[in-house]
Amino acid sequence: MDNKTTKSRRPSTITLISVLAVYGGIMLFWFIFQAGVQGFGIGNTIFYGFGGIMFIVCGIGFWLMKKWAVYLYAVFAVSNQIVLLLTGKWTVMTLVIPAIIVFVGYKNLSKMS
Repeated sequence: MDNKTTKSRRPSTITLISVLAVYGGIMLFWFIFQAGVQGFGIGNTIFYGFGGIMFIVCGIGFWLMKKWAVYLYAVFAVSNQIVLLLTGKWTVMTLVIPAIIVFVGYKNLSKMS
């Protein structure tokens, strides 16, 4: 008797999100190191650095198909919206893109472990 368990494949949307999240996190650090604290100010440097770490961690979590990545990104997206709104840097695109990522994550949540 052959008892094979099939693991569900990662959806292409999750793969795209994870690759772009890791790439975006790396690019945030590259921009920080290019401009330095003098270019952004200490507050923005800390904000961008924390955002870069969160993008990389969530991107790896999405790649590994972990539910915590969706929850962590949702919390990060909400807190990011609050900070952007308070600093006057909020635009519609800062809401649309995270909303799409959270929607895709919740749509595929049943496939994640």
